[in-house]
Amino acid sequence: MPIQRPTRVLLRNIPLQFVSNKVSGGAIKPVDSSLPLVPIIDLLICMVVFLLLSFSASGELVAQKPSIAMPSAEHGDVLEPSPTLAIDPSVVTLDEQRVADTPSLAADARLERIEPLVQRLETLKRNWVILHPQQAFPGAILIQADVATDYRVIKKVMFSAAQAGYGNVRFAVNRRAATK
Repeated sequence: MPIQRPTRVLLRNIPLQFVSNKVSGGAIKPVDSSLPLVPIIDLLICMVVFLLLSFSASGELVAQKPSIAMPSAEHGDVLEPSPTLAIDPSVVTLDEQRVADTPSLAADARLERIEPLVQRLETLKRNWVILHPQQAFPGAILIQADVATDYRVIKKVMFSAAQAGYGNVRFAVNRRAATK
């Protein structure tokens, strides 16, 4: 018997047509391919909405809450990105999250720490240290306080911020034109 050139023999004797087509390389390949556009459009819409909501065209770091009447000043520094404490007549918030009630803080004359505030500030400090391991912690915090806020409330907020390691306290004010 002469030596013959080897051929594909594997799975040749199976009587199913699609198996023999796949094995022999004669499978029908689609001419066109479909691109799922609906999920791509959904993703793009979500990205556009996120970017529009997070974009600030004014360049301001702090948006003044309507419930706060901030004091005005002639001289001031440029604001830097830092956690924002807002003190309005009803509630104290840290980056839009409630930490205490202003009337209950004003009712007690003792100087005490505001525990929820200290805990959240310490968490922010730990996160900052992890994200910036080569830099010293600046300890900057921005306070937006209503003009009519009791000084004891501001004193307790500043004391709590200092207890959490935020000694660089800045107050947000409305800029007033210089008078001569």
